[in-house]
Amino acid sequence: MAEIRINATGGVKLYDADDSHYAQIVAGTITSNVDAITLGHDTVTIADNLSLGSDSAVLKFGADGDTTLTHTDGTGLTLNSTNKLCFNDASQYIQGASNAILDIAATDEIELTATLVDLNGNLDVSGTYTGAGLMTTGGNIVIPNAGNIGSASDTDAIAIASNGVTTFSQAPVFPDGSLALADLDIDGGTDIGAAIVDADLFIVDDGAGGTNRKVTASRIKTYAASGEGAIETWIQFDGTGTVSIYDSANVSSLTDNGTGDYTITYSNNLANANYGFSVTGTYGGADDTIERIWVVSPYSSSTVAETRSTSIIRVASGINFQPNLHSAVFYDAEIVSVSCFTG
Repeated sequence: MAEIRINATGGVKLYDADDSHYAQIVAGTITSNVDAITLGHDTVTIADNLSLGSDSAVLKFGADGDTTLTHTDGTGLTLNSTNKLCFNDASQYIQGASNAILDIAATDEIELTATLVDLNGNLDVSGTYTGAGLMTTGGNIVIPNAGNIGSASDTDAIAIASNGVTTFSQAPVFPDGSLALADLDIDGGTDIGAAIVDADLFIVDDGAGGTNRKVTASRIKTYAASGEGAIETWIQFDGTGTVSIYDSANVSSLTDNGTGDYTITYSNNLANANYGFSVTGTYGGADDTIERIWVVSPYSSSTVAETRSTSIIRVASGINFQPNLHSAVFYDAEIVSVSCFTG
């Protein structure tokens, strides 16, 4: 028969019917001579602390004890198998999915609040990454093959093909002076395949200040022709019959003043009238042979200044030219070439 015995030490022992098993209460501590004590009531209330006094103590849950919480000495508590510690409902939990994987699941959102979240390891994001602050990385940023880098309004601003070729959806803007001349490689460019014309464009460093600007070939030609000793004006013409121009530069008109007498008018005035000039010509004589003839210019019966100005030059062809031209014999030259030089 079951008994209750009070020890001399003040403890109470509860014995079972055959007097072989007991539970003892001494100074608020329950002990037993069996492995487990079963409290057979639907609810047990502990008014204060509950202490499991042995290492590796186990709390079992459920009728079959399928869920346990084990004391891991020096480490903490271990939930058995792949059981979950759930919050609110079964869809939000922490679970050791395997011996190497820990799952943290939520129905909608997992929020981590801290001044710093330190992640040691690789981050695998299968959804969309959205960041409101600055992202700083100490390593490389690698996107998928044929992926894009862009902004919210231009998501494919930079497209990188699988072979690394980069395409910009907009013209890139580089800071002035940021592209070194050594980095400009034009060897692989396509040749123009035609003669350079006035409308063709070149790139120049404007004033050697590091700002690149475009310039037409015509302006380069004008500048090259404006240097010291440069030819400002030239013409080659047929002075026989009805005069005609073979070719010229900076010439607006050619006037036949009479036999062996011509006036050339410039398209653009020269800087001053003190320029140099050269005149040559050839004449076919009566025997149909070509002979050199004297060509004197500027043509004048008095002074040079009268027939050479910033806008015209007058030339004459013939023989026996004297300073006053009294003995001159004029001939129309078949080819007359005139060049005027700046000072």
